[in-house]
Amino acid sequence: MPSRKNSTPKRLTKRELKAERGGGSTPHEHHDEHIHCVACGAHLDAAQFTESPAAARWIYCQHKSRFASCTGCVPEAQRRLDEHDRTGKNVATAGAWH
Repeated sequence: MPSRKNSTPKRLTKRELKAERGGGSTPHEHHDEHIHCVACGAHLDAAQFTESPAAARWIYCQHKSRFASCTGCVPEAQRRLDEHDRTGKNVATAGAWH
């Protein structure tokens, strides 16, 4: 009797299927194209960081990870990063909105 093991093709893992289809982008891969305030979730354009006066700025946690913030949201955004630094949990980001 032939072995069923040899007649069945190997099944790919989810990771292998995703790689084969070309899917699976992570949030960091398009970070510069689609930016949201960590505190309020507002969509920010790259130009908002360089215009004068700046409408947005980058803030950093102790691990040197970069997060975007509206200039008016900097105190709340910094509070969220401080909480992340103190607890080691992920930064509590606001839901994104456009």
